[in-house]
Amino acid sequence: MQQQDLMHPATLAAKLLKGFAVGLALGFLALQAMASQVVGEVTLTIGKSKIERSAGESEPQKGGSVQEGDVIRTTDNGHVHIRFIDGARVSVRPNSVFRIHEFKYSPSDPAASVVRLSLDSGEARSISGAAAQAAKERFRLNTPLVAIGVKGTDFVTQVSKDVTRVTVNQGAIVMAPFDSGCKAEALGVCSTSRARELTAEMMGQALVYRLGSTDPSFQNVSKPGQSDSSKLLQLDRQVRDGTEKPLASDTEAKNPLSAVSANKLVWGRWARDPVSNDNLTVPFLEAMRGNDVTVGDGYYFLFRQPSNVNLLPTLTTKADFGLKASSAYFRNEANEIVPASVLSGSLGIDFGAKTYATQLSMSAEGTGIQIMSQSGSINPNTGVFLGGTAAGNASSANNPSTSSLAGAISLDARQAGYLFKNQISRGAFVGATLWGR
Repeated sequence: MQQQDLMHPATLAAKLLKGFAVGLALGFLALQAMASQVVGEVTLTIGKSKIERSAGESEPQKGGSVQEGDVIRTTDNGHVHIRFIDGARVSVRPNSVFRIHEFKYSPSDPAASVVRLSLDSGEARSISGAAAQAAKERFRLNTPLVAIGVKGTDFVTQVSKDVTRVTVNQGAIVMAPFDSGCKAEALGVCSTSRARELTAEMMGQALVYRLGSTDPSFQNVSKPGQSDSSKLLQLDRQVRDGTEKPLASDTEAKNPLSAVSANKLVWGRWARDPVSNDNLTVPFLEAMRGNDVTVGDGYYFLFRQPSNVNLLPTLTTKADFGLKASSAYFRNEANEIVPASVLSGSLGIDFGAKTYATQLSMSAEGTGIQIMSQSGSINPNTGVFLGGTAAGNASSANNPSTSSLAGAISLDARQAGYLFKNQISRGAFVGATLWGR
């Protein structure tokens, strides 16, 4: 070893100490940078979803953090609720892709906030927080086709390949197609001649933009003959988390499931008012009281009474369940909600084989009788079961359908429930069922 490579012990110690201090400082800065990226937390997760970020992907957990750059992807039965650091809330519904591009907020200077989000596909409900309220000109939610700016708002966005649709529960939004005057990378409202505004006062209206259209257009989404403004947009006017008490209705007063504590399973709805013919659900906050959520789709949520004894892993018998109650609606090609009925059904569970098989017949005006059949496996510990078909059963070979379901069994194995979606050529049946034995 050469002489110049040698170092006095005191000098070496000083250099090591200096290096340690620099490393510690850099590590602290790195931790600060990581902490600064956290912009909210997951408050509810149902079904299978994932959060993608630069470090990899993970399954969202209640209480887990969300960061700038995160991509939330939900599956057929996935549902993720996020509360941001400014109090904003976003509900990412099934089969959706939601991105957090940028979220800057400081309680000491909310007017300097920057929020840039996008919904690539699917459906999300957004409730503005302090950032959007204090800096509307620096808030933007993009879809592949349009820019959405807000004016202090609670709104629902639906995105498919060729269509973007928005309904407003509170406040107002401005929708504008992307062009030379409305850039995706910009912030705030696009004030072009193609921009259209939708307010909560425009009861029963949605703002829709279709690929190839010149401008967004208004669409009537109220049900035929419905004039009571408090019942319009029944699927889109949802109860705000912890800020509004659900209002009891005549339907709920007659609902035998209103006594939540007397049931092992109970269906809650994430809406103030029930859809037509819905005698199954109770308000979400009521259903949640003392119960655990199992599966849900954005309107229907199945809650289960917790128990210190879980019989499901010990059972080996076969059991047939009878259909006790149901709720269903049909969303037609015009995106209108019309009443639907579940006519009959069967559900068999083989606890030993950990499998289930079920069939439902359903109908709505103009659809004829449609049949949905599903079978699959059951998680023996949680009692949760899922199903989906790429080419499900239909009433005729000329009317192909696809279907999916998600459900759960009570821990004493006396009840079961599942929500379903049955897509046919002219629209989709959506509903929930309750079974017993």
